Amino acid sequence: MSENKPFEINKNYEQEYGFHSPEQYVFKAKRGLSKEIVEEISWMKSEPDWMRAFRLRALEHFNRKPMPAWADMSLLSQIHFDDIYYYLKPTEKQEKRWEDVPEEIKNTFDKLGIPEAERKFLAGVTAQYESEVVYHSLHKDLEKQGVIFLGMDDGLKKYPELVKKYFGTVIPAADNKFSALNSATWSGGSFIYVPKGVKVAIPLQAYFRINAQNMGQFERTLIIADEGSSVHYIEGCLPAGEQVSTGQRWVNIESIRPKDTVLNSDGEESAVRSARVRQYRGELLTIKPISSGNAFQLTPEHPVLAVPREEVRVPRKARKSWLGEVSTKKLLATEPRFIEAGKLHRGDFLVFPISQIVKDDPKLTVAALRLLGYYLSEGSTFVHRTLRMPVVTFSFGSTERPLIEETKRLIKEITGKRAMEVADRKKHGVSVLVYSKPLMDLCLEHCGKWAGTKELSKTVMDLPPEKQAHLLETYLLGDGSRYQRTHTMVRASTASKNLARQLQELLARQGHYATISLRKGGPDTILGRKINRKDQYILYYSPEKQMGEVRRRGNTFLVPVKEVQRAPYEGPVFNIELDHSPNAYLARGFAVHNCTAPVYASDSLHSAVVEIIALPHSHIRYTTIQNWSKNVYNLVTKRAIAHENATVEWLDGNLGSKLTMKYPGVCLVGRKARGEVVSVAFSGKGQHQDAGAKMIHAAPETTSTILSKSISKDGGRTSYRGLVKVYPQADHVKSSVRCDALLMDELSRSDTYPTMEIDAEQVQIGHEATVSKVGDEQIFYLMSRGLKEQEATTMIVNGFFEAFTKELPLEYAVELNRLVQLEMEGSVG
Repeated sequence: MSENKPFEINKNYEQEYGFHSPEQYVFKAKRGLSKEIVEEISWMKSEPDWMRAFRLRALEHFNRKPMPAWADMSLLSQIHFDDIYYYLKPTEKQEKRWEDVPEEIKNTFDKLGIPEAERKFLAGVTAQYESEVVYHSLHKDLEKQGVIFLGMDDGLKKYPELVKKYFGTVIPAADNKFSALNSATWSGGSFIYVPKGVKVAIPLQAYFRINAQNMGQFERTLIIADEGSSVHYIEGCLPAGEQVSTGQRWVNIESIRPKDTVLNSDGEESAVRSARVRQYRGELLTIKPISSGNAFQLTPEHPVLAVPREEVRVPRKARKSWLGEVSTKKLLATEPRFIEAGKLHRGDFLVFPISQIVKDDPKLTVAALRLLGYYLSEGSTFVHRTLRMPVVTFSFGSTERPLIEETKRLIKEITGKRAMEVADRKKHGVSVLVYSKPLMDLCLEHCGKWAGTKELSKTVMDLPPEKQAHLLETYLLGDGSRYQRTHTMVRASTASKNLARQLQELLARQGHYATISLRKGGPDTILGRKINRKDQYILYYSPEKQMGEVRRRGNTFLVPVKEVQRAPYEGPVFNIELDHSPNAYLARGFAVHNCTAPVYASDSLHSAVVEIIALPHSHIRYTTIQNWSKNVYNLVTKRAIAHENATVEWLDGNLGSKLTMKYPGVCLVGRKARGEVVSVAFSGKGQHQDAGAKMIHAAPETTSTILSKSISKDGGRTSYRGLVKVYPQADHVKSSVRCDALLMDELSRSDTYPTMEIDAEQVQIGHEATVSKVGDEQIFYLMSRGLKEQEATTMIVNGFFEAFTKELPLEYAVELNRLVQLEMEGSVG
């Protein structure tokens, strides 16, 4: 069961879902835990008296029980139970049709792909938002066979006697402090009953999401597989081609990797902490500002830094199709905030940050920059075929004598050589050329070669604005034109898309917001000669005033939205998280936040209980891919009872959360019962994955297998904590335990705490533990076969996790491998 969703490919849930929706709910309990709160939860749910009494007894156990002394108290002591909201009801009722779910909640789970997953792969789906199940669906053929798959609350209402018979029998409220907490405050979760002999061939799945700040989630899951039955239960941005500013150029978001540098919403450089991709099916928005060349695409929930027009309008009524006028004073006084893209409208103001990076290079003199400006607009380089000498040439019109003379003077100043002037009377042109390898190298290093691919170097983009002004001046003298409307306008065109965007950023540093528009190329005729014209990117700006309603606010421009387009989309979407605040980057120049899970300064608590009853000859497989945000404490109690010839399998993956404490167990109470736990844990900076398994052999001829795999990197910590207990007379038991840990660096840590209690004589018990590092020999072997070091390390890690991934359904295994790949990026080198 993935405590969010197994399709996510990201470093952890926090990084992939750094958004939260505005809190909208029909009821929210007071903060803290008390008898009154527990009674209020029970009353809100219209529960029978026995459940209310069960909750109150559990509260007494919770108050009496101490924190587990053996746990990681450096993290556990940070939980403040009185600061948590224990119940939040987001909707009035549970829906069976996806279309009827409230829009805000539906947008959140649409992003997780629930309707898509249901259609493609799953027999049934439950979606829980905050404390309540908001959506439930079960395939009709399973309903006809008598399969019950409900939210836990509905299970209690519709099948009270069946729930009462099994609820709390596998995990009593007094089992531990956190099971007591769940028993007192539980809400939502899943109730599953599979009748005798029914085989559920495709998985049932649940999704859980915490949206509100300081919220706790305490779902309760109860699964009963009757005799001979089987069931598999799974817990379960920007599109490719969208471009992000790096400070020098715009690059496709899918090409960005950890440790790359991008420009943030303050106009400063930030390192990328993680890059993520996930599958998405839903609406895709195109946000078009007044500069069509800056239009960008993103999913509706992705936050965009903006000022809503309605908040800064003047009282006058809008005329015809015109938008209502805005007050410049109000606009400049209003602090922009992050708004979900789906809530943007025509006329709202986007934020275009101005780069604040300043790194001077004394080698780039004023003369060099002025000559580079002419080169950008009129220059080219080549090697003379006969003389084999490098040539830099500039082409001007015969009437541009001042430009010709300045170019010749600059060449002389920089190279010490006198430039040649060659007239072309037929074309009314003049070429200025010089043989100079140093000048060619300078031009190619800082401006590139061909007209369609010219772009400025990072060095030039970072220069002080007063030096950049010289390059802009000569570029516009060569490729620009001025004309008069109500005020002076400047127009420039280039065949290079990258150069157009760079010029826009340089002009912004001079205080001018320039628009970019595209003039499509194609067949054309000039003076009777047929040509194939290239696409041209046209920049417009006024040196006298800002265009339209554009306003300068501090180190940003506020730019109005011209249009919002919506279209269906299915495919990968991408997102990045930055190392430092602000965690917002620039999509084609405009500030957007790291998209998607609620990330708050305060922590959240997830404390679930899962009880499984496998009756004789039944088979239950329970898959968890836990990927909570790094500010979530994931403290879960999961246990099964396996009767005669029954099999229970736990597949347990842990990648997210600040602290995970989870030890799924199987009580083997019937002859020839079998239990298996295959778990993987990946712990990064600031994380502790404390996971393991418990196997209780209470009957003869029972077998158990525990396979635990863990990886620690960047100072993360993993722990295996396990128990194998064999009761007297439980003869002919077989149990195998294997713990493998892989450390990626010297800062990381792995611990193993195995416990064996064997009270029978005729048993076979095996335990093996290994701790290793990625070997230089392994890396060398793979690199000698053509892999890069990063690829070699990722391949080793994927192989290390193979025992887990091979047990997953194919789609989940592929996505988990990609998740691990992104986790590993930046871990070597």
